[in-house]
Amino acid sequence: MMNRLVAAVSLFLCLAAGALGAERSSDISLIPWPASVESQGGSLTLDSQTQIVYGDARARAVAHYFGELIERTRGLRPVIVQGSAGEAPKRSVVFALGGSPPGAGPEAYQLDVSSKAALISATDPRGLFNGAVTLWQLATQQSTVVQEVRIPGIRIVDQPRMRWRGLLLDSASQYQSVAFIKRYIDFMALHKLNVLHWHLVGDQAWRLQIPKYPKLTGGLSSYTADDVREVVEYAATRNVTVVPGLEMPGHATAAATAYPALRAADSPGAGMNLYNVEEETFAFFDAVFAHVAALFPGEYIHIGAGDVPKDQWKQSTSVQARMRELGIVNEVRLQRYFFERISELTQKYKRRIVGWDAIFGGGVPADSIIMTARGLDGALGAVASGYEVIVSSATLLSLDRPQSTAPNDRGKSGEILSLGDVYRFDPAPAALSAQDRSRLIGVQASVWTSTDGNEEAIEQMTFPRAAALAEIGWTPSAELRWPDFQPRMVAMLGRYSRLGVRYSDAAFRVMAFKRGESGGRISVELAKQVPLGEIRYTTNGMEPTAKSSAYTDVFQVPRATVIKAAVFYNGDPLSRTTSIDVNTDIAGGPM
Repeated sequence: MMNRLVAAVSLFLCLAAGALGAERSSDISLIPWPASVESQGGSLTLDSQTQIVYGDARARAVAHYFGELIERTRGLRPVIVQGSAGEAPKRSVVFALGGSPPGAGPEAYQLDVSSKAALISATDPRGLFNGAVTLWQLATQQSTVVQEVRIPGIRIVDQPRMRWRGLLLDSASQYQSVAFIKRYIDFMALHKLNVLHWHLVGDQAWRLQIPKYPKLTGGLSSYTADDVREVVEYAATRNVTVVPGLEMPGHATAAATAYPALRAADSPGAGMNLYNVEEETFAFFDAVFAHVAALFPGEYIHIGAGDVPKDQWKQSTSVQARMRELGIVNEVRLQRYFFERISELTQKYKRRIVGWDAIFGGGVPADSIIMTARGLDGALGAVASGYEVIVSSATLLSLDRPQSTAPNDRGKSGEILSLGDVYRFDPAPAALSAQDRSRLIGVQASVWTSTDGNEEAIEQMTFPRAAALAEIGWTPSAELRWPDFQPRMVAMLGRYSRLGVRYSDAAFRVMAFKRGESGGRISVELAKQVPLGEIRYTTNGMEPTAKSSAYTDVFQVPRATVIKAAVFYNGDPLSRTTSIDVNTDIAGGPM
C-alpha cells in the first residue's frame, strides 16, 4: 500500500514542479546544506489539521519524532497515522521507505515539498530520520510563533559526504549526568551528527563500572551498566552511534591507582600513566572488553593510543625484564606487541579498533581506523598505507579552545578557535585523489573537559561550532561557502533559543579595542568576528536597540564611559549585549 502512496504523491509532485532554481535561495536556511536543492515553487502549509502519515512500522518512530519536534518548537500537534495512498489527505507529511536515488547510502533521502504534500523517502530509517530533520529545519526558519507554518516548495536529494560525523565528549575529566548526555545527543541529531565518541577513561578518572574490577571508579561519579544502556538505546532513536572511548597503553593513572599491578612504573613516584605488558594486564583488558562489548552493540571500540610515554617502559626494571623474556629489543617494538595483544581481544569480541595516531605504528588489524589528531598531515600518511581515517585536529577541531578573547568565554587556555576556523577546515580537499578521499571516512571534533567545568560550559563550547562541523562533514566540498553559511546561522540560533541550547554568541559578539588616547578621551574601535549584521551601541547606560547608533568607525569617548553594544541583523538582536567599561575593559586591548 505504501508503494502506491509513494507513487501517487511522487507523480503529483513531479507534475506540480515548476522551474528549478540554480542559485541558492536566501529563504532556505538549512545546516548542513544538502547535496542537491531545487526550488519547485509554491508552498506547503502545516497546521493542527496536518496529518503525518507513515506506511511501514520502521518509519513509525521517525514520524513520531518529527511530530514531537514540530509540537515542541512550533506549537502544532499534527495527527500521526499509519495509512495508504487513499488515506493521505492534502497537506500531509508522508514518510516512506522504499524510494531513494541509485547508489545512495543508508543515510540518503529525498524530500519533495509542494502545496499538496511533503514526501520524505529513503531506503533506510536513518535516511528518513535525516529527511525529518531537514523538514523540521524548513519549518523553523522563522522564530515567530504562528498558527500555521509555510514550507517552501522544494526538492532535496541528499546524502552525507562522510559516514562518521562525530563529537568526542570527555566524561573522564568531568562527569556528566545521563540526562545531560541524552540532551547533548538530541542537539547532535538536529545537526545530523551521527557519532558520539564517549570518552570514559583517562588519567583523571575511570567512569565505567567494570564488575570484575570494582575499585576502578574509586568512589567517584561513574556510569552503571543501566546508565550506559539508557544512553546507547536513546542515541539509537536519534540516529547516533555511541562509541566507547578507552585509553591504552597510556593514560593509565586512574586504573593503576586502583590496581597497582597494572602499572609499568616500578614505584608510584616514577609515574603511573602507562600500563605494563604482564599477562595480568591483558586479562584485565579481556574483562573490560567483554563488559564493553555487552553494553555497546556497535562495531567500534576506541582504544585511545593518543599519548604513549615509552620512557616509562624504558625506565622500568620489571618491563625491561619482561621484554627480555619476550625477545623484544626496544620500546617501539614493545608498543607494537601491546597493540597486537589488544587486537586479539577486540577480534575475540568482534569489534573493530579505532585509535589515535599511535596505532599507525603497527600491531593492529588492517581494518582498524586511524583517528588522527594531526589534521590532514596525519591523515594522508595513514591513507597512503591503506587505512581508513577519521580526520580530527588538536588545533582546529578541539572545541575546548576559547572562541573569543572575552574574559567570560567558556574554554581552556590556548589560541582562539572561531566558528569560521572550524568551517574553513576541509577534512577531504578536492585536490586529493578520489581513492584517497574514499578512505577519509569521517571528521570529528573534541570537547575535552576539566575537573572544574560544568554542563552549561560544555554546551557553550560545542554550539554553534558544531554547526560548522556538521556542514564540513556532510556537505559536498564544492558547496562549502563560508559567506553563505553565516546568514543561515541566524535561523539556527533561533532554533537554539527555542530548544534551550546554551550556546555561545562569540562569533557575533561585539569586541572593543583601544586605538589611542588624547586629552582624557579614548579612541574606541568596535568589531566582531563575522561581517554579518551591524553593531549598534549606546554610551548613556541604556541597552542598545536596532535604532541605537550604528557603528561605522573609530570614535572617542571620555574615559569614564560605559559602552553597551550588540549586533543586529534585519532589526533583530544577533548577539547578547557587551558592556564595556572604557576605563578598565579595553586598557589592554580587545575584549
